[in-house]
This record gives sequence, structure tokens and C-alpha cells, in this order.
Amino acid sequence: MPGRVVDLADSGFWAVAGLGLLLLVPIRSGALRPWAQAAINLALLKLLLFQWHVVAVVGALAAVWLMLRHIGRTPRWTAPAVLLCIVALLLFIRHKLGTGLALPGQSTLAAVLESLGFSYVFLRLLDMTRTVAEGRTPAPSLPATINYLVPFHMLAAGPIQSFDEFAKAPQNTAPLTLPLALVAAERLAWGLFKKFVLASALADAFLTGFSIPGWYFVFEVQMFYVWLYLDFSALSDIALGLGGLLGIATPENFNKPYLARNVINFWERWHISLSQFIRRNLYLPIQMWLARRTDNAYPLLCSSLAFGVSFGLCGMWHALDVRFLFWGLLHAAGLVVNNWYRNALTRRLGAKGVRTYLANPAVRFAAVAVTFEFVAFSLTVFQLPG
Repeated sequence: MPGRVVDLADSGFWAVAGLGLLLLVPIRSGALRPWAQAAINLALLKLLLFQWHVVAVVGALAAVWLMLRHIGRTPRWTAPAVLLCIVALLLFIRHKLGTGLALPGQSTLAAVLESLGFSYVFLRLLDMTRTVAEGRTPAPSLPATINYLVPFHMLAAGPIQSFDEFAKAPQNTAPLTLPLALVAAERLAWGLFKKFVLASALADAFLTGFSIPGWYFVFEVQMFYVWLYLDFSALSDIALGLGGLLGIATPENFNKPYLARNVINFWERWHISLSQFIRRNLYLPIQMWLARRTDNAYPLLCSSLAFGVSFGLCGMWHALDVRFLFWGLLHAAGLVVNNWYRNALTRRLGAKGVRTYLANPAVRFAAVAVTFEFVAFSLTVFQLPG
């Protein structure tokens, strides 16, 4: 996926993970734990990404914390909250238009801009600002701000934990027993096996960059989707395994998306944290605003427009590229068709008839197959000229 900067094959990442185990496993509770966790997260930034620029990044994170404290004193959308969101958006655009995160030799300013504009940090910053501005949770402490925005084990590819969920997670975690450690280690090992063995072998054996036409193109479309799932979900497995060992709440990000029976169900199973972010921060606010403006006279139309805007922006979040915009709009179209079809089916068959229809094994098999192919072929959009 675009935007990754943390290389899980880098020994530095695992050095930080080892340091985390040494520090966080013995400290399962108390005021020292958030600070120890913050130190681990900053260690990754220093070791892998910014070197001495980490001082400037810490300064930027502290500035975010101070602004959130100010916003938290007046729990409503104030000028500082709007300003913080605008700044986050500008930094995100700066990151996407650049060539990646800052490397040694680049300016301190570039390091700060790139770090806070990084895709996953950008979404977390928006979610945290909105939650605090609406008064749903109090402003976080400085270590909590660091731990939420730059959790080292979730930076490779999410998940994008909501700030509500982060704030409600217990500060004191249970001791790491042998059964808990084995479950977490198994999840970590499975993720590593999926990424560095299964996904790698599949890519070497079957993927050519869609350079072979004819029947092999169709076959490669299937293999590319399988490869992407293995590679992407492996990063989530690794994050969950490390989170389990370190006592850090880490949400699930995948739930067998290849078994989805429609596009709506697919987005309930694929990159779940991103789907939930889009739903609570884009789709629902847009849909509710449109419904109020039209006295809820056109619910399906309002929902369709909300899907279009939300998934158009989702595509642009992945990359500021017309291909990703087209991919987002393609999935929006799939969601709209699915929504209208479900509504028409309910009107025609009734609620009981729909349940009987959906329970039919042949219908389910066909729905899963069509959804799989829709998702698989949608990924070929990225091979079009930019």
C-alpha cells in the first residue's frame, strides 16, 4: 500500500520491539508506563526515520498536545480545532507530494512536516482533534498524545485506532502470562510467515506487473488480490502480536474479506479501521447533513452522494493520483449499486423474503464470487497511465 515507511525487514524495527519488551513487560501499570511507551515510540522515529531530527518531531508533537489542551477547555469546534485540522491537511498534502519521509541530510522542518503529514498519523490527528473538540473525551496527556499519534508497531500499515477506543482502553494491563504470550507470539509468527514466506513466494511465482495479456492477465488479477491480502493483513497480524506482548490495545483490521458477499460487506471486513474512520468522520456527517438539508426526502440519494465523496477522498488518501481517485469512485459506485439493490430487494420480497433469499447457498456463492472479482479487477486500475 502507498505511504509505508516502516520496513519490517529492518533490524532497527526489531531492536525497538525488543527494547519495548524489556521496558513494558515489567511495567504493566502505574504512571511510568505511558512515558515508557512514549520513549519506545520515539526510539523508532530516531532509529529508523529522523536521527537527530527527532527533537524537532517531539517539539511538533508537544505543540499538538498544547493545542489539544486549549481545545479541550472549550469542548466545541473552535478556531484552534479548525486550524489544527487545516494544518494537518496541508502537512498530509506535503507528504503525499513529496518522495517519502525525511532522510538524513534534509532539513529539520522537512522532517517535522513529513512526520506529521504521514498518512496514518494524519488520520489519527484528525480523529483525535474531532473527538476532543466535540467534548467526547478530555484532552490527552503528552505521553498519550505521542502514543496515540505514533505507535511504532502500527505505523507500517495501521490499524487506525479511533481516539475514543484509545482513551477508553485500560491504562493498567494484565500481567503477561505464558498463555497470553503464546497467543501473541503465534499471531506475530503467523504474520511474519504470511509476509516473508507466503506473500513473497506468491509474488515471485505469479506476479509480472500485469505484463502478460490474455488468460494469464485474468489469472494474475486473482493472484494479485490474494498477494495484497496476504502482504497487507500480515502487517496487521504483526502489529496485533506485538501489541499483545507489549500490553498495548491493538484493533483487528481484517476479517476474511475474500468471503464478503457484497461491497458493503467487503469494507466491513477489509482495512476495518480505515472503513470505520471513513464512516464516522466522512460518510455519516455528510449523509446526515444532506438528509437535514432535504428533510430526509431522498435517503438513498443522500447516501449515494455521501459514498461518492467519502470514497473519492479515500482514494486520494492513498495517493494524490487520478488512478486512486478513480479506484475510490469505482468502489463508491459499487457501494451505491449495492445499497440501491438491497433497498429494491427489500421492497419486492419483504424482510422475511430477503432473509430467505440471502440464506440460499447458491445465491451466497454467486455473491461472494462477484464481489471477489469486483475487488480484484478494481486493483488493476493502478496499472493505468498516471
